[in-house]
Amino acid sequence: MTSTTLKRLLLAIAVVAVVAGSVIAVISASQPLSFGWVAYAPLSGDMFRPGAVQVVAPMTALGLVIAVLGLLAGAFWAGLAVGARTRPRPEGTSPRA
Repeated sequence: MTSTTLKRLLLAIAVVAVVAGSVIAVISASQPLSFGWVAYAPLSGDMFRPGAVQVVAPMTALGLVIAVLGLLAGAFWAGLAVGARTRPRPEGTSPRA
């Protein structure tokens, strides 16, 4: 495989990972999350209300991880594309061999 083919393949994998991870995260976050408490105080009248606690479903976390890995692959591709550019040569000079 040539380097151009590898770069295109990396870009395609990055885009697919970002899209797939985002779809997984959105679909799993839209479904209700149910969980049970292990211990409770049956005789107290207090009710537990979590303040800043946010429970994230495992599938939502997995989708976000896949999307982040896709973004990292896209950033790597961008670095390869920028680093592989050739400098313009002044007129009348020959390329190095």
